Formats: sequence, C-alpha cells, structure tokens
Amino acid sequence: MDRRPPVQVFLGILIVGVGLIALLTQLDVVDVNVGQLVADWWPLAVIGVGLVALATVPRAWIGPSVIVAVGVFFLLQTLGILDVHLWEILWPVGIILVGLSLITSIGSRSLDDDTINSTVFWWGSQRKTRSQQFKGGSLTAIMGGIEVDLRDADIVDKAEIAIFALWGGVEVKVPPTWRVRTSGLPLLGGWDDKTTLPLEDGAPELVVHVTAIMGGAEIKS
Repeated sequence: MDRRPPVQVFLGILIVGVGLIALLTQLDVVDVNVGQLVADWWPLAVIGVGLVALATVPRAWIGPSVIVAVGVFFLLQTLGILDVHLWEILWPVGIILVGLSLITSIGSRSLDDDTINSTVFWWGSQRKTRSQQFKGGSLTAIMGGIEVDLRDADIVDKAEIAIFALWGGVEVKVPPTWRVRTSGLPLLGGWDDKTTLPLEDGAPELVVHVTAIMGGAEIKS
C-alpha cells in the first residue's frame, strides 16, 4: 500500500475536522461559527506544513523554520494578539534571511569537500566536489536556485542530501554508477529523478530527502 505524504495526511485530517464541526453545527449538537473558526485558526495549516517539512528535512531547517514563523505571525494576527501589518516586518525579515544565507555560505568551498551545505535566498549558487568520501549535505533554495555537481565525486557505502525548495529549484548531477533513492514532501511542487539504476550490485547509494513547496528538485546522471 502506498503511503500518503505527511502533509497530505495532515491537511486531510484538518479538513475532516472542519467538516465534522460543520456537520455537528448543522445538527444542533454544537453551536460553533464555522466561518469564524476557519478565519481565526487557518494559520495552523501553515504552521503544520512547516513542522512536517522540518521533520522531513531537519538538516535543511532554515526553510521550514521560515514557514513556521510566518504561520505563527498570521495566527497571532487572526487571534488579535499582534497588530502589525505584514509589509511592516517583511523587509526586516528579508534582510535577516539574506544574512542567514550569507552565514551558511561562509566556509570551505574546495573541490575536496566531503559535505556540501548551501542556502540561497533571491539568488543562485553553484557547488562542485571531487571528494572520494562524499557524505552528503543540506541544500535550501528560497526564491533562488542551487546547482551541485557530484559527477567527479564518490561515496563510501551511502550518503544523504536534504533539499528544501520554496519557490526555487535545486539541480544535482551524479555519476551514472550511483544508486539514487529519492523521497520527500511535495506541496504544489515535486522532484524529478532522471538517474538510471546501475548494473552492478553494491553500487554506492545517495539518499535524497526533498521538501518542495511551489518549487522543485532534479537529480540526474
């Protein structure tokens, strides 16, 4: 049996809950204003998506954390706890995100890096390694793009890459001798695995965990 994506299960339970409350209201079992309930608590869906994304790709924590923060902000607004317009805080948050992307980009960028970590916000990044003991990394693209070239690298047994794409894209190029296993969380986005299965047994394995929210990832040989 195919397992449903966690975010699909979460949103399904949320919608069923709203439907049950509406049904009980129509049957006079409970007295609830469903419209007001949805208007007050809809940001919980945004927070839930962020938390599910964080659980799916914990190594790429910046993107999911941004989604959770946005959901909390909207929830505080709908509940009347916070009286601040979105545009008043949007530009400072943008500056913070740009700073975080710069911080996460600082460090070694040699062609022998065993791990590749990259976070981009409003721009792009190109990374390459020839490490013969590649271990994986974390790639976060928010309204930007990341290209990673691993064609000259090699893996000892297994490596893992966490990808988070929000209104952005990530492309990973791998050697044809690698076995790639991809899974994750698609929400108005997805990923495309264009690799081919290696013929030999015991091929190195690259495990790719993807969270794509109105964005995408492509893995190809």
